[in-house]
Amino acid sequence: MQKDVENLYERFSRRDAKSDFYRLGWPPRPMDLAVRYAVLLSAIDFDQYSVDRPLKLLDVGCGLGLLLDYLTANSMIDLVDYIGVDLDKPILQEAQARWPGQRFHLRDVRDEPYENDAFDYCIICGIFTSKGESSYEFAVASAESTLKAVWPSVKVGLAFNSMSKHVDWERDDLFHWPLDDIMKFCKRNLSRHVSFYLDYGLWEVATLVRKAPRRPHINAPWE
Repeated sequence: MQKDVENLYERFSRRDAKSDFYRLGWPPRPMDLAVRYAVLLSAIDFDQYSVDRPLKLLDVGCGLGLLLDYLTANSMIDLVDYIGVDLDKPILQEAQARWPGQRFHLRDVRDEPYENDAFDYCIICGIFTSKGESSYEFAVASAESTLKAVWPSVKVGLAFNSMSKHVDWERDDLFHWPLDDIMKFCKRNLSRHVSFYLDYGLWEVATLVRKAPRRPHINAPWE
């Protein structure tokens, strides 16, 4: 078992499960989580997918499957072939009880990566925002190893959030990852086709990494 997994078990065993959001460590503002999902999924054109050809979506750190609640509320659930992955067995059992028709895997993707091109897209929400009592260097290594493990398994790209360095103050227990360091890592190990979003009202950054460049739908007068 990797050290960050041990830290995860310790943190969640102490958590007061007064609600789904407190259980997962989110602030008691459910709308913020919906905004995160909307931004992290913004690279996907859902018009390209259908019930017969759904988006193959991997949700790393799925927790209680709250992404499925979001997809249902926004009429996307039938367009998605979903797999949720987490490291916490009790939470996954609750997720499966909440969503008995969906697939959830107890799996560390770093130790047991998925096959190449197994998915279209991967969303990693909340995993890289907190470092707890771990060092900054340890949090960077954990994030980078997770992203490198997931990247070969996606065909379109992936998205994740982390705490921004551009804040009024930094918390010692949160993971504030500089944009230059994220870009350097992505270009070297994933792709240079990277978008940063810091405009959705939260003190964090959403990073979207694509396998191919994003081309705007325009008419070029020189062709």
